[in-house]
Amino acid sequence: MSQGGVDDSHPTNPEADGYVAGPGDEHSLRLAFRLMSRFGVKSSDEIYDLINKKGYYGGILIASIILGWWGLISEGGDDAALATSFLFELNYLQMAISVGLFGFLSSGLTSTAKEKGQLMNSLLSGAMLIVCGFFVVEPLFYGLTGDEITTQTGFWRSSRLLGLFIGVTFCAKFLVEAWHLYWVRKFLESRGIIITDNTASEQGTLFEGDVME
Repeated sequence: MSQGGVDDSHPTNPEADGYVAGPGDEHSLRLAFRLMSRFGVKSSDEIYDLINKKGYYGGILIASIILGWWGLISEGGDDAALATSFLFELNYLQMAISVGLFGFLSSGLTSTAKEKGQLMNSLLSGAMLIVCGFFVVEPLFYGLTGDEITTQTGFWRSSRLLGLFIGVTFCAKFLVEAWHLYWVRKFLESRGIIITDNTASEQGTLFEGDVME
């Protein structure tokens, strides 16, 4: 493959080596090439390393989010019932749940839509991102303009929501990327395709143009 980050790495030639692409294989091969190009995969072995790395970082963030939630949000020390949200009158704990859920889904949908060109997922991701931003800024706004909470409390609430949003966003990103790479690995293995730096493999060579045309 000569495009993206895959450079001179190519999977095997299906027709030359007895492998015949099925009706759904062309689309799957396009997606596999696109993912490999995005992650700069130059050999099959690199896929294993990337899956491990993405999963590792995702696990770190999951543990950090759980501990941060318990220590900073559920046990944050302020009255969650004060300064409820303009949207549905959610209290602070419910706002935090919404930010965590919408932030995670928004990031996951963005990563998926980017690879598959899904318009609806992009629209939903953008809408959820705006809601998260509103919830993050709202406590600080109430702290500056209202009487229920102080400016310091509002800033502290917004800071925790922002940290939660950043954490779930990167967590979803790493997990979705790990899943995409896992899918690529399983797809290549099921077709007997091996990617090497020198375009060599056990079954021949397949150039991206053979699939994309």
